[in-house]
Amino acid sequence: MNQDLQLRIRNALENVAKQKTTISYRMLAIEAEIPGPQVIHKLTHCLENILREDHLKGDISLVPLAVSRGEPAVPRPGFFILLRDLGLYDGSDQGPEAITKHNLLVEEIYRTISGK
Repeated sequence: MNQDLQLRIRNALENVAKQKTTISYRMLAIEAEIPGPQVIHKLTHCLENILREDHLKGDISLVPLAVSRGEPAVPRPGFFILLRDLGLYDGSDQGPEAITKHNLLVEEIYRTISGK
């Protein structure tokens, strides 16, 4: 995968983390200037690679800050499937359990960014 593209996504996620908010996939694609076609597909592929790399390094990942536009604003099911594949989660890929896991990950990111 294009390292420059991953760097742009990481930089955009760092800005989002500093603001202690989340960002929709569509807005992240715009911020990272992902070229078409299949912009969201390219984005999700990069996000998966970033999450895998962060996990291998033992780093906290900012990938959970990228969410779908729907309610609740959580990542798509593929995110939770990847978490399970990495051994980081053993719950459902949708519903209350997934929402709770996502909220915990986001809170951890915000605490880490704040230095607490």
